[in-house]
Amino acid sequence: AVAVLLIITALIGWIHTGMTFAYLPEMSDDKKTLERLNTSFTVIQFTTNVIYIVVVVGIAAGAGWMDDSLATAQLAQSISFVITTAFWGIAWLKLMGPRPAMSQLPRGKHLLTIGFRTIYRTSIDIAKHHRALGWFYGALAFSESATQALLIIITTYSIELLNFSSSEAGVMYLIVLISSVIGCYISELSLRLLSPIRSNQLCIMSMALFTALAAAFVKESRALFYMFASFWGVCGGWKYTIERYLAITIIPKNKDAELMGAYLFFGQILSWLPPLVFTALNEAGISIRISMLSLLIFWFIAVICLQVMGPYENALRQANEAVEDSSLVDNNTAEAVEEPKSKQSSEAPS
Repeated sequence: AVAVLLIITALIGWIHTGMTFAYLPEMSDDKKTLERLNTSFTVIQFTTNVIYIVVVVGIAAGAGWMDDSLATAQLAQSISFVITTAFWGIAWLKLMGPRPAMSQLPRGKHLLTIGFRTIYRTSIDIAKHHRALGWFYGALAFSESATQALLIIITTYSIELLNFSSSEAGVMYLIVLISSVIGCYISELSLRLLSPIRSNQLCIMSMALFTALAAAFVKESRALFYMFASFWGVCGGWKYTIERYLAITIIPKNKDAELMGAYLFFGQILSWLPPLVFTALNEAGISIRISMLSLLIFWFIAVICLQVMGPYENALRQANEAVEDSSLVDNNTAEAVEEPKSKQSSEAPS
């Protein structure tokens, strides 16, 4: 039953995330306002995660389930299902007003397969007409896959090398989440000095540096590992905030839903690869500390992709040109439709 709840929650959760992310670029045309709203959204996301963890741990401790992993997992998933279902209902029924569909399902196509066709067409369009955005999505695919794997790997690291108990691993995860809130504000402050692209690069390089230092120096000290957990949390909050801001500012306004969907897709497309590499190295007898350094390869590729992306101003110009080209096509289409009508009117017998 818990597995079924997990699948249902994950499926509906991705649908809801896709809808909400499509709204982000439409919130405002002012970059300062978008920056503030994006930061607040990310802060709320991490803060509610912290509250959720505290509630689950509190109930599990009160019920005496801290040593029962299965009971704790069932409790966590049940609370997640109830809370998310309630808030989805509020969002869908009260907050998201009616609006016309952005596109129609083509005749003869199926809803279950059209998504794959759309992703393919969108990828081709990005490669041809949105060069900067394409490199950003490439950077996102590599950096996000490594960042997602990092939490799994440091959990394994803490349990196998530092002999963390499940409660101590939970404390580490809580430190990561709390520090992520700080990272959201660091992301906003970084934009006072750097462009979003350079801020993203600095964030990724910082995360890679802290990972390398942790692998080199954390051997027995739990306190030192907790310190690095806070560093990883700061970088994580910084990364998610700056990447969302970068995405919503360089995506053409007439393709918000389509390209924000692509943003979510490319953020997950390589999520299987870093854990696979880490597991293969670990199974080959290589130390966990060395295997963890494999993440640096993915972050390095992401930094290179962001560098090839070019200046932030060029990315903005490409987005604006895409909107202008779309407007020109729409106007020409309208004129082509009106011309036959005018000709028919002039030829009609009086």
